[in-house]
Amino acid sequence: MSHIVLLSESIGSGHERAATAVEEALRAHEPLVQITRLNLLDTFRPLAARISRAVYYRALQHSPKLWGAWYEWQREKEWHAMVRNLIRQSLHRDVGKWLQELQPDVIVCTHPIPALLIAEMKRQGLRVPLCTVVTDYDMHGYWMHPAVDLYCLPLTEMAEEIEPRIGDHAEVRVTGIPISSRFAEAFTLTQHRTTHERKKILISGGGWGLGVVPMVEQIAGSGLEADVTIVCGTNRSLFHEMKARCEGLSHVAVHGFSEQMESLMAQSDVLVTKPGGLTMSEALAMELPMVLYSPVGGQESRNGHLMARLSVALAAHSARDLTQHVQRLVGCDLTRQQMVRSMAQIRRPLAALDVAAAVLEIRRSRSGKQRRTPTRV
Repeated sequence: MSHIVLLSESIGSGHERAATAVEEALRAHEPLVQITRLNLLDTFRPLAARISRAVYYRALQHSPKLWGAWYEWQREKEWHAMVRNLIRQSLHRDVGKWLQELQPDVIVCTHPIPALLIAEMKRQGLRVPLCTVVTDYDMHGYWMHPAVDLYCLPLTEMAEEIEPRIGDHAEVRVTGIPISSRFAEAFTLTQHRTTHERKKILISGGGWGLGVVPMVEQIAGSGLEADVTIVCGTNRSLFHEMKARCEGLSHVAVHGFSEQMESLMAQSDVLVTKPGGLTMSEALAMELPMVLYSPVGGQESRNGHLMARLSVALAAHSARDLTQHVQRLVGCDLTRQQMVRSMAQIRRPLAALDVAAAVLEIRRSRSGKQRRTPTRV
């Protein structure tokens, strides 16, 4: 029986959601396949995981410009040798022993840190195909490594960008960013949007609820005649703050972390969100017009610029922009329809199935080229 390992990280919720979607799709392709999915640092170095999450969250919340500058400075570079050595030396013994016990046929990573570790272990003798699934609409150098066997990318232009850099050592598939199959299943519910007497606005700050407060303040003060749903993610303090602020407002609903985002998106006419890769992919799948606001810099700024260039979103660079863009989408059916048509050209609601098919194919094609038993490293 085949055994596939899925590795991610909890540094941002999108990477985990992508891994979950790939697992779901693999089981749809091969119900009997054995799958082990985990967050690498949470499992093997939980203290390092907590510190990494805290540092990343504070950087996004308090120093987004600094984070953005660092991202751009490093964008064309691969991991520094010192970082590669640190990650390899701190994890390779425990992870190598674990992989020897599991005997996986393929390893799939949806975050650069586990992808780096496995790639470095392959350099030292690990003989298992490695698939890296990129979860943003920008190709940072940290996703890349000469030991990767397969890249699954969101867009064709990203494939064209990296192919000269990787040569012929890896395969590249344009699959889209993997999202849950629930979004494809819920797509039929979007037909009810045309019957709304009052337009419905969905506000989301991603898994951590970043940027929700300024979004709500601007929309609340705009005088729009619309129903508003606010999703605060796992940010409990934000949830309680929004509940208190919106108490008594019958046209506003406040949610914490929601397991029914596909239903909320299907019921909405406009999404106001920060430009995270997974959230935007879900909105594209649901053909839900987007206003992108409060990017944290780095990958999210580049995500937003690309979506605006492809005419599937309006990018708000100021509070005034936000109000004007939301008013434009709420008030103009033609603008929304044009955006929906653009979304239909690039949406990939079945991306997870395409990733799963590529993973299973590389498992078959590499089975005779690479020894199945991982080498101790």
